[in-house]
Amino acid sequence: MRRLLRVLAVVALAGLTVPVGSTPAQAHAYLARSAPADGAVLDAAPETLSLSFTEHVELAAARIALVDGDGRHWAVTGLALRDADGAPAAPDADSEEPVTLVAGLPALPPNTYHVTWRTLSTDDLHTTNGTLVFGVGRQVTATGTAGPVGPGPRETVARALGLLGLAVLVGGAALALLHTALPARRREVPSGADPTVRRRLLVVAGYAGAVALLAAPLQLAIQLAGAEGARGRLLADQLTSGRWLLREVGTATLLTVVALAARRCRPVAGPTAPPTDGVTAPAGPPVDSPAGRGSVTVGVLGALAAAAGTALLGHPMGGATRTALIGGIHVLAAGGWAGAVLAAAVALLPLLRRTPDRAAQVRALLRAFAVLAAGCLTLLVLTGLLLTGPQVATVDALRGSPYGLLLLGKVAVAGVAGLLGLRTARRLRRADLPRRGLLVEAGLLAVALGLAGALAAAGPGRGPAFPTAAAGRSEPLVSGQVADLVDTVAVRPNRPGRNIVSVTVGDTRRPAPGPVTGVSLLLTGPNGEHAVHPVTRTADGWVATVDDIRTPGDWRVGVTVLRDGLPPVTDTHPWLVPAAGSTGPAVRGPAAPLRPVLDRAALLLTMIGVAVAALAGWRWRRRTSAAGPTPGRASGGDPHDGPDEPAGTPDGLAVSGGVRAGP
Repeated sequence: MRRLLRVLAVVALAGLTVPVGSTPAQAHAYLARSAPADGAVLDAAPETLSLSFTEHVELAAARIALVDGDGRHWAVTGLALRDADGAPAAPDADSEEPVTLVAGLPALPPNTYHVTWRTLSTDDLHTTNGTLVFGVGRQVTATGTAGPVGPGPRETVARALGLLGLAVLVGGAALALLHTALPARRREVPSGADPTVRRRLLVVAGYAGAVALLAAPLQLAIQLAGAEGARGRLLADQLTSGRWLLREVGTATLLTVVALAARRCRPVAGPTAPPTDGVTAPAGPPVDSPAGRGSVTVGVLGALAAAAGTALLGHPMGGATRTALIGGIHVLAAGGWAGAVLAAAVALLPLLRRTPDRAAQVRALLRAFAVLAAGCLTLLVLTGLLLTGPQVATVDALRGSPYGLLLLGKVAVAGVAGLLGLRTARRLRRADLPRRGLLVEAGLLAVALGLAGALAAAGPGRGPAFPTAAAGRSEPLVSGQVADLVDTVAVRPNRPGRNIVSVTVGDTRRPAPGPVTGVSLLLTGPNGEHAVHPVTRTADGWVATVDDIRTPGDWRVGVTVLRDGLPPVTDTHPWLVPAAGSTGPAVRGPAAPLRPVLDRAALLLTMIGVAVAALAGWRWRRRTSAAGPTPGRASGGDPHDGPDEPAGTPDGLAVSGGVRAGP
C-alpha cells in the first residue's frame, strides 16, 4: 500500500508541475505561403520565386524544379534564404524562426508552370516537400495545400529500435531493482531471491541498451542523408546542440551500471551452491549499502538523461524544458511498463521452461511489478494527453493525417495490452502464472513502441492543411471598427474569379457627425498586386463587382469611407481566398483547436489522481490504526516480514505456480 501511495503521489506531482497552455513550437518546416501563390494567374512573368516556411530550413539541402506545361525544364538560379524583414538570413539564426527561400527565375514565356520543392528542417532534420502551379497568361488549377508527410521507413526503423532498446534497458533495470526486495517477501518467496533471475534481467537489459546506443547514430546518419552539401556542418551542429549527447551519455551511463550489476551477479562455482544450479553468486554490495545506493543513483540519473534526450530529439511541444520534462516522463513511463514486460518475457519465461521451481519467485516479482505498471500507465495517459495537443491541431488532423492515424493505432494497441496486463495481474493473485498472456502483452507493447518510433518520424498533424478556428478567415464575412465607424465586408463566393463585395457601414455615435457619401475598396493580393474599386450604394449598403481576385492566398481588403466635412477613414482586413478546386483534406469535424481540450483532460486526470491518492491514504491509515501491531513482528519491521513458511500453501498449491501438490 505504501508503494501504491508513493506512485500516486508521483503521478499527482508530475501533473501539477506541468504548465498548461504554453506556446507550442513549430518543430516542422511547413510552407506558409509562396509568391507566385499556388493557382496564381499572372499577366507578366515573375522574376523570382519565394517560398516562405514556418521555420528555418537548410539552404544546402533545398531543391527546386520548374517545368512548364510542355514538359520543358527551366533552371532556377541564386537560391538564398531571407528573414522576415527581407534581409539575408544569418547562419546562426534561431532554427524556429520563419525563413523565406528565394530563387531567381529566367524570362518565362506565357505558359503554365509546375514547381516542385524539397527542403530539410534545420531543427528536427525532417524533410518537407510539395508542389505548386502558376500560370503566365494561362488559367491554371491550384494543386491544393499539401498535408503532413508520413514517416520514412528507414528513419522509422532507427527510431523504433532506439525506443525499444531504451525501454527494455529501463524496464529490465527496474525489474532487477524490484527483485532485490523479494527477500523481504518471505511469505511469497520462502527461499529468498535467486540471483540468477536478477542476472538474466540485467543481461537482457544490457543487450537492449547496446541496441539503443547504436540506434541513435544510425538515425542521425539517415536524417543527414538528404543534406548533400552540409552534412559536416549539420553533424557538428547536432552534436553540439546537446540533445544527442544527452541521450547517448545517459544511455551509456545506465548501460554501464547495468553491466556492472550483471557482472556482480555472475555465477561462480562454490561449495554453498544450491543443488539446482551448482553455482552461487558472489556477494555484491546490497542496495541499501552506500555503494549500492550510489549505483542506483547513478543509474537513475542516466535514465533521466537518456529519457530527456530522447524527448528532445522528437517533436517539441513548447520550449526545451517543457519538452524534456513531459516527454522524458513519457519515455520513462513507457520503459517502466512496456520495457519491463518485454524484459520479463525475454528473460524470465525461457528460464521457467528449464527450471519450473522458480515460478513462485517470478510470480512474486510480477505481483510487485503490478504497482509500478499501474503508476507508469497512469503517467503515460497523463503525459500522452499533454504531448498530443501541440502535434494534432484538430479532430480532422487526428483522423486525416498520418500522425493522427498512427497515434490512434498506438493508443488502440496499448489499450489492448493494458487490458491483458490487468487480466495477468488478476491471475497472479490466484497463484497462477499466465505465460501466454504475458507473451501476447509483450508482443503488443513491442508493436506500440514501434508505432511510437513512426510517430516521431512523421510530420505532426497540423499546419496549413489543418487550419483551426483561430486561423485565417476564409468565410466571406469580416467586421472591424475604426474611430466611430463599424464596417462589415462580405465576399461571395470568395473564390478566384468574379466576386461580389458587399460593405455595410454604421456609426457608433448618435447622432452621426456626418452622412456617408462614398466608399471605395483597395484589394491587395498575395503577389503585391493592387486594385481600387468604387462601390455602388444599394438599399442594403454598398456593393462592388470585382474580377481582380484571380489568385488564392492571403489578401488584404481596405475599406475607405468618405463623409461630408470629415477626413476619410480607412479600415484594412486580412482575407484568405481558398484555392478553387483545392485538393486539401475536406473538413469533416469541428475546426476548434484540440489542444485546450486535451490540456483540460490532463488537468482533470491529475485532480482525480490526487483525490484517489488521498482516499487510499486515508483508508490505509484507518485500517492500520484499527488492526494495531501485528503479533510476532519486530517494531519498525517491514510489513511483509513474517515467519518463514513451508513451500505448500493452505489450498494445497505448490509455490512452483499453480501446480497442486499431492494427489
